[in-house]
Amino acid sequence: MAAGPAFTARPATRARVRSLRLAAVAGAVLVALLTWVLIEPVIGHDLYAPGLNGAQPENIGIVETVAAALAPALAAWAFLAVLEKFFPRRATLIWTVVAVVVLVATMPWSGTFRSEGDHLSLVVLHLVVAAVLIPALAWSAAHRPRLPQDSRPTRPRRARRSTR
Repeated sequence: MAAGPAFTARPATRARVRSLRLAAVAGAVLVALLTWVLIEPVIGHDLYAPGLNGAQPENIGIVETVAAALAPALAAWAFLAVLEKFFPRRATLIWTVVAVVVLVATMPWSGTFRSEGDHLSLVVLHLVVAAVLIPALAWSAAHRPRLPQDSRPTRPRRARRSTR
């Protein structure tokens, strides 16, 4: 008795890639909310954003948490779509490198934190959102349907010359 493949992957379609990306954005927002709930109500730590340039720290509520996760997630999706349009063969690599650079650049390195708990909490929020968003969007880019023009070489091939 011949055994067939245990799992057959569904072919990637534009609608499927779009739904995967929407799920990635929703997952990033959800994990940010769950982390905020863990920090604020469960642990009982009032989360504050650092005051920059001598400003007072500001309280971070549920609305700020959703906005801080949703805006960059949608921007990441839009940037990936632009890269796929103009650089289809290298979009995944470029996007992943830029996403990691943006993550490192936006980490709360300095500011007037009320406590080390605020600093640690904001770092954790950044990392959990990135841990969902970066792999999910990169995976969706790597598995998107390829169009015929995606397989063309970037430079025209030159005819080989004989060495005679």
